[in-house]
Amino acid sequence: MFNVILSHAVKYLTGSAIASIVTLCMTKYYTFVFSPTDFGVLSLYIVMLKYVVSLVSLNLDSSSTRLYFDYNKNGKRDEYLSTIFWIITFMALVVLVVGICFMVPVSNLIYKDSEVIYLITLIAGIGAVYVNFLMRVLYNENRSTSVLKHTVFQTLVNHFFSIIFISIFGLGIIGRVSGQGLGYVLNIITLFKEFSKQNLFKIKIVFNGAMAKETFMLTLPSMISMFLGVTFVYIDRFFLKYYIGDNAVGVYTLGYFLGQGLSMIVDAISQAILPKVYNDMNDNYKKSIKELECFSYKYYIGLVVITMAISLLSPVIVAIFSNNNYTEASTVMPFIMVGFMMGGFYKIPSLVLGFHKIVWFFPFLAIFSFVLNAILNFYLVPICGMIGSAFASFLGAFFYSSYLQYKASIYFTARNNGLTFLLYILILIIVLGVFYGQNFA
Repeated sequence: MFNVILSHAVKYLTGSAIASIVTLCMTKYYTFVFSPTDFGVLSLYIVMLKYVVSLVSLNLDSSSTRLYFDYNKNGKRDEYLSTIFWIITFMALVVLVVGICFMVPVSNLIYKDSEVIYLITLIAGIGAVYVNFLMRVLYNENRSTSVLKHTVFQTLVNHFFSIIFISIFGLGIIGRVSGQGLGYVLNIITLFKEFSKQNLFKIKIVFNGAMAKETFMLTLPSMISMFLGVTFVYIDRFFLKYYIGDNAVGVYTLGYFLGQGLSMIVDAISQAILPKVYNDMNDNYKKSIKELECFSYKYYIGLVVITMAISLLSPVIVAIFSNNNYTEASTVMPFIMVGFMMGGFYKIPSLVLGFHKIVWFFPFLAIFSFVLNAILNFYLVPICGMIGSAFASFLGAFFYSSYLQYKASIYFTARNNGLTFLLYILILIIVLGVFYGQNFA
């Protein structure tokens, strides 16, 4: 299992690494052309883009993966994907119309007289959904080379046109979101061309109600969790904006962006492991679980080592990829990194739970963990500032990850569960100690 996963994960990771390196280099440029306040406004519109993506996709692009393998095996792949495609298209039209209706009040809430940025972000978010949907098919088919190619293409086009729009046409934030949106549009075109040549997916004028119902019933818990997620997961930026201002949002977001490289590594590995594990579990469940446990040890150790290295180097990383206006970002990066690490940890238990279709509790877990995050932000941001916000996000991720490990423990050995428990306790003690030492010692 490890060799198969590694062969695809290397390409996924290469694409993510290139995207991450280019983004880091471009962060230096963006922090040069944008003040912390402008960067904060830009980050809030990036949050809005995430909201649009979530509302349009309904999380169907990723949550439908479990059924994809069933329908693909039965020769009904195109019919199933077409059904999902038309659901997404309908939601895109609804979100576009509703978004335009509320354009003025929402855009003024983010930043006064920013309707043009709002509209471009709305369209870019819809484009991102179609890219994610098509890329998911490539992941399911283990087309790692194609994923690498389109990831690099998306990244280069995105930033190339952003530079042109900002530096040559002087469009500022509008230029940045326009470059991102144009990257999605051009990538959609290249993806459809490849799908046509490789016979990966042909859109049909068909809508299978039974398939749609089965998908909604299976994905409803994760769909609700996703909606709760988009409601609460970015709430730290709004608390920072309310209590401190756009400047703090910009600095915090830089720390978040720089720490996000770990999530790219996690995503690359999880995309490679999912098709392999699902197929193996269908063929030989006991052997697959045993191999998954062996892989998890290497996976967890790797995440811990990477997290520690980036956290210790955070002052150097911030200094390289920004300027003196953003030095405080290095104080929040370690907490953000550990939060991303906890998100990486729960990929394996959530994968096993998804295979067994035990997903009913996800909305309740999301409610608790995200509300916990919001409450902690409310109390800690006025006292501890950005570090308090980062710590609150970590605790929310820690609880979410811990419960998933507990829920999936019935499928793993006692040895695996014991080692995982000790690892979680050790992480919690260390993070609590660092947070206390920075703020109350």
